[in-house]
Amino acid sequence: MRRPERGVAAVGTAAGASALFSAGACCVLPLVLASAGVGTGALAVFVPYHWPLTIASALVIAVGWLLYFHRRRACASGAECAGDPPSRATIVMLSLATLFVATSALWPRLFEQPLVRLLGGT
Repeated sequence: MRRPERGVAAVGTAAGASALFSAGACCVLPLVLASAGVGTGALAVFVPYHWPLTIASALVIAVGWLLYFHRRRACASGAECAGDPPSRATIVMLSLATLFVATSALWPRLFEQPLVRLLGGT
């Protein structure tokens, strides 16, 4: 049987990676890919989805953390645990997803502007 927090963590990680991808799709990612010889005109399609993906990802990850701590508390209190306590993989995936979403949310101010300047943009 699949545990709900593991599935939510996987969805959160995928959504966070998508949000991070859409954050870099407008400026820096095309410059980097172009310097590698990869055409990047189609990446502009992802730019309008940056904030909706970031917000949806944050919500999914918050649910994942709530499920994780709920299960951990239930298993630690000695009450009947409906299975094994949360695995280490769950915490790693939730942490990675949180890092992706935080990077996506901070991307425009902390990463994009300095990287564009570094790559010779305006």
